[in-house]
Amino acid sequence: MNARAIISSLLPAGLLLMTVACGREEEAPRTSIVSADSGAPMANMPHGNHDPKYGGVVMMNGELHFEMVAKPDGSYKVYFSDYARRELPASSVSNVSLAIKRPGFRAEPVDMRISATGEYWEGQGGSVDDKDTDIRVNFTYQGKPLFTDLPFFVPSAAKAVTTSSPK
Repeated sequence: MNARAIISSLLPAGLLLMTVACGREEEAPRTSIVSADSGAPMANMPHGNHDPKYGGVVMMNGELHFEMVAKPDGSYKVYFSDYARRELPASSVSNVSLAIKRPGFRAEPVDMRISATGEYWEGQGGSVDDKDTDIRVNFTYQGKPLFTDLPFFVPSAAKAVTTSSPK
């Protein structure tokens, strides 16, 4: 059998495999949190550090970093920074929203708005006293809608997480 015949016989199988794999939608993995006091550098992070500046948890998508600050009294702030962790104005993103997801209840939306200084997004929701409560952070950056889910956390107990794009 010559090379052309081998390639011709394998091509349909390869195309079928690519079609099946590309058409599959997988749910994004649950956000992972790295302990703030681990002290270990994060692998494959050639840009700015991921230390929280405002007592929250730092998340990233590509070169965009953002810090989510959630207080037990129901006040929320989201700060944005570039690849080197230089702060960006809140207007760098749009459509910021949060949803508080308590076990056994419908998600509670939190209205978010740009702060008077233009430095961050802020909102006020119900108080959180349940460690099983999750927070979904949604926003649009460079025309791309993004979100991440993370557990409600004691701010000093978390450091860096990653985000996902909805499929």
